[in-house]
Amino acid sequence: MSKPSFPWILTGILFFSFAAFHVAGLAVAGLGCGVAYVGSLRLHPRMRHGRCKGTGEVRGAVFTWTHRKCPGTVCQGGRQIRWGAGHFGAGHIQGEYARAKQAKTAAKQNHSWR
Repeated sequence: MSKPSFPWILTGILFFSFAAFHVAGLAVAGLGCGVAYVGSLRLHPRMRHGRCKGTGEVRGAVFTWTHRKCPGTVCQGGRQIRWGAGHFGAGHIQGEYARAKQAKTAAKQNHSWR
């Protein structure tokens, strides 16, 4: 399933459950989606960085065969921790998320951000 189609599929599931089972079905479907989301955070806590598309490098504009390291401080080689995993995920992922957030804040205060 692609990321852009996920909200539409979720909306379809919730609409179908409301049409078929009314309010009780909607609550059960919402609870099921929540459990699936938390399970997904546990199994897959990282996602691709948007700027470098998960490669950890940015290609040159003129000389396209050259590249440089991705400037995003939270990128860490092309992968970053999902927001939900940083708050609801496993303990070691939450710790890593907090350290990355602290480093980002310190870099902004020292004017070394980007």
